Parts: sequence; structure tokens; C-alpha cells
Amino acid sequence: MYHGARKIGYVHLSIFPGDAAGYAVQEESLLRLTVLDTPQTVRMRVRAQSNRDHSLERLSFELDNGTARFRAEGERGAGEFSLTTAVGDQESRTQLPMDGPIYLPASVRRFLAAGGFERGRRFEIRVFDPSMMKEQPIVANVVGEEPVPETDGIRGWRIEEEFAGVKSVAWLDEEGRVLREEGPMGLVLKRESEEMATRGNWAEGEALDLINSVAIPVEPPLRAPQTLERLELRVGGVDLGRVPSDGRQTLESDRLVVRREVLPEEAGYELPYPAGSGRDAELAATSLLQVDHPRVRAIAREALAGQTRPEDAVRRLKRFVYDRLRKVPTVSVPNTLQVLEMGEGDCNEHAVLFAGLARASGIPTRVVAGVVYANGAFQYHAWNEVWLGGIWVSVDPVFDQFPADVTHVKFVTGDPEDHLAMVGVIGRLRLDVMGQG
Repeated sequence: MYHGARKIGYVHLSIFPGDAAGYAVQEESLLRLTVLDTPQTVRMRVRAQSNRDHSLERLSFELDNGTARFRAEGERGAGEFSLTTAVGDQESRTQLPMDGPIYLPASVRRFLAAGGFERGRRFEIRVFDPSMMKEQPIVANVVGEEPVPETDGIRGWRIEEEFAGVKSVAWLDEEGRVLREEGPMGLVLKRESEEMATRGNWAEGEALDLINSVAIPVEPPLRAPQTLERLELRVGGVDLGRVPSDGRQTLESDRLVVRREVLPEEAGYELPYPAGSGRDAELAATSLLQVDHPRVRAIAREALAGQTRPEDAVRRLKRFVYDRLRKVPTVSVPNTLQVLEMGEGDCNEHAVLFAGLARASGIPTRVVAGVVYANGAFQYHAWNEVWLGGIWVSVDPVFDQFPADVTHVKFVTGDPEDHLAMVGVIGRLRLDVMGQG
């Protein structure tokens, strides 16, 4: 795996006949990079059993960032996928509704090859991404056979793919093996020998800082950004149809106006928010927000200390998360149990812990992702929104803000499982400050 001429990692994938009627899938990867000046080495491992058509039957996934290890196991059942996630000695189980066959990202290309490559052929396939613990469709178009870039005349089938709004291009051989892949943020996979991929050609010095490298500088710097009531930006480089527009931020053409929220006088409910009142999705447990886990509920009760007024409960939880977590840049699969175990993290860990505790307390809560102004530039960031007084109000437990300042500009809203969509924004977004006050 390369970023420009700098190697930042490698992936090794093996697919071979398994003991049962189907295939065994083994994937190992290593990634070396820097996140906000902090070196990170991340290792991932996938072990899976697929059927004859390469559809997923069973899965084991591990991610180890040197600080914490996240594990997940899943098995396909009738109309569902049973998923167990584990951090330390804590386990959580989730049943994900799932109709029809699903595939691992690692085995999709073999499925395409099994059907035969043909120019103009189009596929839409359901894929379970273990790094996000979510099922999503991937659309693949066979463009045709052509020379593979940066090779000595090797030919491959050019496949253009879109997954969660992220576009990539891959060149495959007749068996579906990757010869080259070009993804977002300038990342490139090149097929190499084991010796070269794992040991050779590592760049000297500090690893690439993917976050700082895609920050969006602002000139001149914003004046007292946390005190602003209004910020006007010109947005470019991304699909404007995907930019959320609501009561806090409003998009007209390419102009985005963000206004500081005024907290409602009353939330309109006491904790817990009543079930069946239209906000069940924002109260629900997910594979990464283990809301129903006894430890999560116990910590939520500890943080609230009997508070039932939602506005005051949000302040307590925000401050609890701010005080509990050390501010450390982290590459992980952020989930509530893991963050409690680690006791540290960046914006993703803060947002996931806040969301898990807030939902466990009966506060409808979302995790949002976008950018925030810090150190003279817009940096990619995650924070929360809570349902109060009939509106969504922003909360940032990293910066201890409620509501969050107007330099928080969101592009993705939902659960942490939805945040892969930010990859389609990172490195492409352009922002120009048109007004502030």
C-alpha cells in the first residue's frame, strides 16, 4: 500500500478450498502512519468461511492498534447475521437483519471473476465490511481489458467501484486477483512479491500523517472562532447534494451558512425518552454502540447521578466523557465498550462513548462527522447531536462544548457504522470563508 512514492502498509489475501463446500478466506494487513503527530501501527486479521458462490457464511475479525484489540465473530443465519464483539473480557451480541447473500470486500473480486469478465457488465453486490460492522452495497462496472499502469505491459480488467459513496479503480487478472488498485486520498495498492511488500521499500523517517496532510488551511485565520455566532463558507470539491442542510447549517447553491444554536427552554421530555415516539433509531443499540450492555448502563447511571432533566444530563455526560478520556490520536474500530476499556482516544472515541452513554440514559443521540476549525485549518472531526425541544442540538465532548461552535461543519449523520462515507469527502473538500460574525 502506497501514498505517492511512500509505502505505508501491505495486505496479504488468500482464498482456497475449505473443509466444507466453499472457500476459506484469510486476510492480513499492516498499516504504518502518523495521526496528528502520533505514530500508529495497525494490524488487521480476517478469517472467514464462504460458500461456493463466495458469499459469506462465518467471520472472525481482529484489529490491534498496539493499545487495544477489537475482536468480532459473526455467523450467517436465516434472515440475519449474528455478530459478537469483544473487548478484553467484555462481550456484546447483535442480530443484524440480512436478506439474501452478502460478501466480504476481500472476496467480491473472486465473485466477479467467477461470473466471467465482460466489457460493460455491471454488478450490485451486498458487502459486509468488518472494519465498520455494517452491510452496504458495492456497485462494480467492468470497463474493459487494458494495460495496468506502471507495469511492463501486464494487462488486466479495469473495474470501477463505488462503495458507501467512495470511488475506486482496480485492475484484476482473470481469477479476480488484484494487480493494482487506486483508492481515495491518493492511496494505491500494487501487487508485489512477499519480500518487497512486507520488508522492502519502506520510507525513511516519520510516517505519513494522513490527517494533517488533508487539513484545509484558512487564510487569514478565523478571529476568536469559538465566539462566532455565524459562519459563511463556500463549499467545493464534493457532491453538494450530500451536504446536510438543517436548522443549524443551511446550504444554498455552494454557500453554506452555519449558525450557533440557541438551546430550547425545555427539552419536552424527562429521561428516559418514551419508546415509540419517533426516535427509537437514535436510542437503539448497534454493533458499535453497545447501549444494552450492563457495563455501559452502569457507567451511564454513575455519570448521571440521578439527573432526569435532559439538558442537565447532556452537560453531565459531556463533562464525564471529557474528563474520563485522555486525548490521544487513535486508529481503531471505535465502539463504546472498547473506549471504556482504553480510557483514551480522539474525537471518534469521544463521540462513540458519549453516544453510547447518552442512549443508555434515554437521550436520543446521533454521531456526526465533518470538519472543525483548529490550529489555523479545518480538520476532519466527529461529534454528537442530541434531541432536545424538537430539534437536534450539537455537542462536542472533545472540546467540552454544548452547543458546539459554528466551525463544526457536518457532512455525515447517523451511527458510527455510517462514517465510511467521510472517505468520499476527505482530501477532496474545499472550503473558503466568505463571512463571519
